[in-house]
Formats: sequence, structure tokens, C-alpha cells
Amino acid sequence: MATRVHEIESYLESLETLYTPPERLDGILAGSRDDTVERAAVAWMPYKRTIERARAAGCSLLVTHEPLEYNTGPTADPADERPVVAEQMASKSELVADAGLTVLRCHDVWDLLPGDGVTDQWGQRLGFTDDETVVREDYIRVYDISERVARDVAQEIADNVTDLGQSAVELVGPDDTAVSRVAIGTGAITPVPRLLEHDPDLLVCTDDGFTHWRDGAMTIDAGVPAVVVNHATAEVASMATLVIHLDNAFPDLSVTHFEQECMFDLVAGNSDSA
Repeated sequence: MATRVHEIESYLESLETLYTPPERLDGILAGSRDDTVERAAVAWMPYKRTIERARAAGCSLLVTHEPLEYNTGPTADPADERPVVAEQMASKSELVADAGLTVLRCHDVWDLLPGDGVTDQWGQRLGFTDDETVVREDYIRVYDISERVARDVAQEIADNVTDLGQSAVELVGPDDTAVSRVAIGTGAITPVPRLLEHDPDLLVCTDDGFTHWRDGAMTIDAGVPAVVVNHATAEVASMATLVIHLDNAFPDLSVTHFEQECMFDLVAGNSDSA
């Protein structure tokens, strides 16, 4: 029996989360919730190349964690943007329409879903366990770990994200701090003041939720080091569990995971070239 987009949307909305934001970002970004679906793709970010890949794979639905447009809200109006941005938005909308895609965003639900969602999956990826979890608070997790110095914790984190395309992480603040309590946030929602309220010895933040002149200075002054990774690095691994959920809920639906990774390469300077 054919699956309709609204059935998938309703299923995702029905998942029990720790917290419901006042303004939900989840929902249809393009296309129609009445469309039938035989093949779907799941990806963290709907880049143009991802849309092209979905079309090539014969998918009529793309379930994405992040937005089509270049803002964080549920909708975007090109008239409110600079011409160069409006041009990119129009080009992307045309590409989606030409591909015959319906785009469904699954953001808040997946950030906040215990166990399989972004936050807990990110903690697992970093090597932290349920037994070490001492705080589960909407977008934040805090772990009590066996004591080691900050640089060693940063090294372990770096080792755990290399296969996600990030070859190094940033360590801001004192690298010899004794660490036995680690606080992490979800994606860009890594507010340093909120994380510090949990009395951590080290923070794990993402680069679009962490401003160095503000948050970096705060962590240095507080004597609490922070490890900073790319936003994508913190979230892409959890998309695999989203695929598993959809496979189990809709056995007649073919679901493909388009794996993605860290958004940048690190290019080291060569001191010998000077």
C-alpha cells in the first residue's frame, strides 16, 4: 500500500521527546503532504548536490534535518534577503520543483528524542555512556567521567570524529585542567552560559553555536576549557538512526541514507615555505 507524506510527518510528530519548543521547525518545506512515496532519502543538510542525488536515486521525498533556505526559521521570504541570497534561494526552489521532490524537515523531534536523537547519539559518538549521564535537560547532556586532563579528553573526541570528516578539533582554554564532568549541547544549541550552570569541567560545543570573542573569552576566564567541532560533525551520525525508525514504521517504503560529514577541510600551513 502506498505511503503518503502526511503519514510520515504524523509519525515523526508522534515521537515522544523531552521538550516541545514553542515554535516548531519541523514540517513540509516544499511539495505536498498528500503526495505518495515509494522511495525516500534521509540527509542532514539539503545541499543542491543532495537534491540532485535524490532525483538520480528516484526519490520523491527528502527527509532533512536542516532547512532548505539559509535561515533557521520555518519559512523564508526572498524579498527579505539580499539579491545574491534571494538568487540562491530561487535556484534551489527551482531545483526541488524540477526534481519533483517533497522536502520534509525533521529537526526539533530529532534533536530532542531520547536515545536515538541527535543529543544522545552525539554523546555516544564521543564515547560517553548512559551510566555516565547525570543530566538530561532538553538540548543538554552532562556526563560524569573518569578523571583525565582536558587535552586528553579533546584527543579522544578528535579520535572519535575523524571518520565524520573532521581531522582535528579546537581546544579553547587551559589544556591541563582536570576533567571529570563534561557538558554538551545539541548542534548550534550550545549556549555556554547554560552549560556552565551545570558546573562542568569541560564543554563540547559546535562552531555555529560558539563565538570565540564571547564564548571563548568566557570559557578562558572561567577556567573551563571547551572543545569545538563542526555543527555537521555533531549531528550527521544520528541520521542513520532516523533511517532505522522510518524503515521500522514503514516497511513498504524504500529509505536511503545519504551520508554527510564535516563541512570543511583543515589546511595546515607549511612553515618551511616561509
